[in-house]
Amino acid sequence: VKGTVGVGMPVELKVDHARRTRLRSNHSATHLVHEALREVLGTHVAQKGSLVTAERLRFDFSHPKPISAEELEKVEELANEIVLQNSPVETRLMSVDDAIAEGAMALFGEKYGDEVRVVSMGTALHGEKEGKPYSVELCGGTHVGATGDIGLVRLVSEGAVAAGVRRIEALTGDAARRHLDEQERLLKSA
Repeated sequence: VKGTVGVGMPVELKVDHARRTRLRSNHSATHLVHEALREVLGTHVAQKGSLVTAERLRFDFSHPKPISAEELEKVEELANEIVLQNSPVETRLMSVDDAIAEGAMALFGEKYGDEVRVVSMGTALHGEKEGKPYSVELCGGTHVGATGDIGLVRLVSEGAVAAGVRRIEALTGDAARRHLDEQERLLKSA
């Protein structure tokens, strides 16, 4: 607010824990939504961008056509299955080659150092990955301690942003519950 800061000066850092908790939930949910999209739509789905705020998440991905209501419902259901597992989120440091060999997803075009952070969430309940880690990605972001900390994933919109690129917006935790409450109020008043 006043004065100047210089190299070597002591400073005090205060983290807004409530905001950080919401960011962790939304960021972790992007991983679950990404894997659920791949499970429902196919392995051609790849992240093309994302935005994580304390209020919501946005996830852009490759897919050539609109997603049906049934497919969106299945994506949300799969993501919430992993949330309900309440399993610990595992973070490991390893070489890029070892991470890729273990099936970790990396973002195309990203530059990685010799050592990368690999984040694993949940256990797959369906398909050929059944019994194996559900989401495994290279990631340097902040994450929840356990999938249950996300609370709930609610997809609120889906649409096109460019040729071959779709966008999903979602809410987690209290924001998702408030959204559902508002939808229920609207239905009752209709």
